Amino acid sequence: MKKPGFILFAIYLIFASCSNSNDDNPKENESKKLDHMYNEIVKLSLSTSQSCTNSEEWSFTKVSNSKCSGNINFIVYSKKINTIQFLDKVQKYLDAQEKFDKKWNTTFPCEGSIAPVGVQCNNGKPELAYSIANF
Repeated sequence: MKKPGFILFAIYLIFASCSNSNDDNPKENESKKLDHMYNEIVKLSLSTSQSCTNSEEWSFTKVSNSKCSGNINFIVYSKKINTIQFLDKVQKYLDAQEKFDKKWNTTFPCEGSIAPVGVQCNNGKPELAYSIANF
């Protein structure tokens, strides 16, 4: 009677070892969660889905703790969205990103970054605007 129990246990081990779980790579799992959070921010910002005809209807915010990532430090967002909820999501993303960077000792090559001065509409798309004095 011990054989059926042993066989069930062996089958369980086989299925458990063949699992497609990514639990073996926690850094990759955390990175995917950050990517998901960032993609949600982009979607909520309406920057890729809403036409820009008036730059006054747009703003921007920082979306990276790194000072070395160029333009990806900032994201344009529509002022027509719930900005309080949106900026709260951005802050949660920044906090998660900071924890990830500290935990995994993540560093990036530093090429410098210039802060935008506003938003401009270019061919119906919102874009970050920079001052020539900053260059």
